[in-house]
Amino acid sequence: MGSPVPGFLLLALIGIGAAWKAWRHPEDPSHWVWQRQDTWLAASFMSIFLFKLLSLAWSDQPQLALTNAGWHLYFLLWPLVLLGVHQFKSSPAAVEKSIACGLVFVAIWRGTHALTQWQVIHPGTAGVGLLAQLAMTMGAWNLLALTRPDDTSARWRGVMALAFVSTLIILVLSTRRQELFGFILICTAILAYRFRQHYTPLRVFAGALMMLALLALMVAIRWEKFSLGFQEIQYYLAHGHSNIQNSSWGARMEMWRVGWLAFWDHPWLGMSASVRPSGLQMYGAPPLDVFGHRHFHQQFLQVLAEGGILGLAVFLLSLGYSLYVMVIQAFQKKPEMALIAMALFLSYFMEGLVSAALVYDKPNALLVVASAWVWVQIRRSSPELDRQ
Repeated sequence: MGSPVPGFLLLALIGIGAAWKAWRHPEDPSHWVWQRQDTWLAASFMSIFLFKLLSLAWSDQPQLALTNAGWHLYFLLWPLVLLGVHQFKSSPAAVEKSIACGLVFVAIWRGTHALTQWQVIHPGTAGVGLLAQLAMTMGAWNLLALTRPDDTSARWRGVMALAFVSTLIILVLSTRRQELFGFILICTAILAYRFRQHYTPLRVFAGALMMLALLALMVAIRWEKFSLGFQEIQYYLAHGHSNIQNSSWGARMEMWRVGWLAFWDHPWLGMSASVRPSGLQMYGAPPLDVFGHRHFHQQFLQVLAEGGILGLAVFLLSLGYSLYVMVIQAFQKKPEMALIAMALFLSYFMEGLVSAALVYDKPNALLVVASAWVWVQIRRSSPELDRQ
């Protein structure tokens, strides 16, 4: 649960070595056999970076657009990470045990500091949103492993159950409303799928009550944050952007307003990757010192503002193909891997509803590494390899 970036860089370097070895010794049967689906899937991930780079052609601030594209360079290296992941033969069971242990460790670390205020282990106040996003994603993966009907030992199921509780602790301590709410919704979907064959009206009702009770408990623990959010929305609706400097929801709603107006004025190609909320002064956006965010806190609006209808079409085609290959098509062959892919995409979708799913380095690195790992498992022809 530390930074995924070093792991990403290591896998990319290993991928370079694997590509060089394959070029020098093409007859070696251990090489990754590149197929057409791999090419299209790689193109889907790489398009996130390439379209932003293309937008320099119509940007009035190409240097700023290039900087934005640089934040997404991780997606360009997806093929290399895929080759790097292929070199490791760690089983899904081993990976999932590591995820569970990581969640428990982070919860103990942050929980200990919250209780003792011991500055030696101070986790820092920056990046709590990124930590919450990573925890939501890995927590969903852990829940899939916990509820999987296989031969996992009772001891490890206990660790995974503790990791589930640890995810909730991390999200509560991060004070993030969005990821906490999103994680509970994803958990509800996972549990509904797992127990779909045991439905009775009474069990459905009991399950719904349990999830509502969990949601109510989490909201009650952080009620001051939810209450503040309601107040910020009410203030913005009544007064506009007259005072949004310390208003999380007020700032978001103002970003959505000016971003939507920017799209309507530039519907086909958008305003390029250089567009920033503070730069939209023509629509009444607050100045930079008040409105210093570098994204619009809504992934689909971000795509529309940067690339217009063309950008949205590229984004949806890439997302649609990835979902089709890694979830729908893969479900027939490797249902558990398809479920992990679905949880991965769903967690980023939940993040992108009112925040930035694909902007910061750590979530981008995690998405590239995790999706490449899942695709390697899906591509493996022998189910026995999953249990090595």
